[in-house]
Amino acid sequence: MDLVKTHLLLAQGQEKQLEKQHFLSNSNSLNGFWDGANFMGILNTIGGTWSQIEQAKNGQPVYVQNPNGEQQNIAPLLLKKLEEQAKAQQTSVDNFMKMMQMQMQAQQEQPKKDNTLLYVGIGAGVLVLLGGIYVITKK
Repeated sequence: MDLVKTHLLLAQGQEKQLEKQHFLSNSNSLNGFWDGANFMGILNTIGGTWSQIEQAKNGQPVYVQNPNGEQQNIAPLLLKKLEEQAKAQQTSVDNFMKMMQMQMQAQQEQPKKDNTLLYVGIGAGVLVLLGGIYVITKK
């Protein structure tokens, strides 16, 4: 969560710099739901986070500024979080696969229904029908 807060703070700082340089104008307002949304901040946060994750995956240090103003390497923390997420995802997939296997086994283990009574009923119906046709044609 600290990583996201850091990125949001960085993005807000960058947005203020852009406003000072007059790149963002007030005349481009969307007048609605998205008013006040910090699109540059959102894009910077997403891009920065992705970049940091890629750096950590490649074994490069990832430095962020902590609240004390010091630089801190968060690559080990990022890798740990990624591993935890991967394990959680794998656990979910494993549980889903186990459920599917159990469901398939339950379907395969169901005994086949005995259709003898059905066939006897159909046969009796055919005999009654043929008997009715015989009686009608005999008259």
